[in-house]
Amino acid sequence: MAIRAASVCTSCGNALAWSRGPERGSREIRKAKGLSFGTLKRAQPGDFMAMKQKIDELNENEVAWVKTQLENAAKFVEGFSPADSAQPLTLAALDRAFAAWIASDPTEVDLINAIINYVGIAFGQVLVDGIGLGLRWVIATDEYGSDLAVYGLPNQGDVLIYPKDFVAKRWERRETNFLEEMYPKIAHDIRELFRSWQSS
Repeated sequence: MAIRAASVCTSCGNALAWSRGPERGSREIRKAKGLSFGTLKRAQPGDFMAMKQKIDELNENEVAWVKTQLENAAKFVEGFSPADSAQPLTLAALDRAFAAWIASDPTEVDLINAIINYVGIAFGQVLVDGIGLGLRWVIATDEYGSDLAVYGLPNQGDVLIYPKDFVAKRWERRETNFLEEMYPKIAHDIRELFRSWQSS
């Protein structure tokens, strides 16, 4: 099965295979590892194994969990970027809080995981609210397990973004100030994918 849609990430130049790829790899926007955009454009049926995700809507408990993570993200900003705490939560505020938190050299594993969840879910909610195009929270399940994801453009590109993994990868590299920078690039790529589908 050929890749349904491909694009180049404007932030890093990597080829992106939206919900299709040769392996699971990183679960942020699917990167087709080792491939150029030209290779993806020339892909023939059978070149890539389709990832078979089952997409389920969130249940009541999962919706409540997302809400709790958003509340905790605001508390996280209050603790690590107090100047931003009196305003609505923004990506810039999350970036500042995340950078301050990284600078504190955290080591407690449970706290690290919790903060990755707070920041990842807040970033995902900004994608859902800001990009539009029907993006929504889902539980995506495949042979590797189930996880919370932002899903959109079904049968038009099948975009799956795993915001918690997106943040976790930056934590591993101790990267900071990426949320506000990446949002417009991801939004651009998704909108380009949608326009490409409309014109095909």
